[in-house]
Amino acid sequence: MVAEASNFKSKEIFDKMGEVLKTDGSALVKKMKAVFAFSVKNSDGQTAVWTVDVKNGNGSVEFGTDKKADVTLTLSDVDLVDLMMGKLDAQKAFFQGKLKIKGNMGLAMRLKAFQSEMDKYKAKL
Repeated sequence: MVAEASNFKSKEIFDKMGEVLKTDGSALVKKMKAVFAFSVKNSDGQTAVWTVDVKNGNGSVEFGTDKKADVTLTLSDVDLVDLMMGKLDAQKAFFQGKLKIKGNMGLAMRLKAFQSEMDKYKAKL
């Protein structure tokens, strides 16, 4: 069974990331310079991958692509939402085994920039 984006709570997060990139993409690309892959598992056991490119052009968010990423983050759907909304600390999640990081660990730390952008949208989610 192929995972569909609509089966994931984190779809809203990635939609908002896309909106943020449309508005402020070039500035974020200058800051971040990375391609992130998020491998997300939902409560039904389905896994989906979103690729967030904040390295090229004005950035982009793609669902279900296998674009080469600089860093891949693997976590549950609920934990991703909590992480991006600031309810879950990335370092704690990593050490608790809730977050797995493959690739450039330094780039993973840059996600804070995205989190601060997401703060502006907390009330809307």
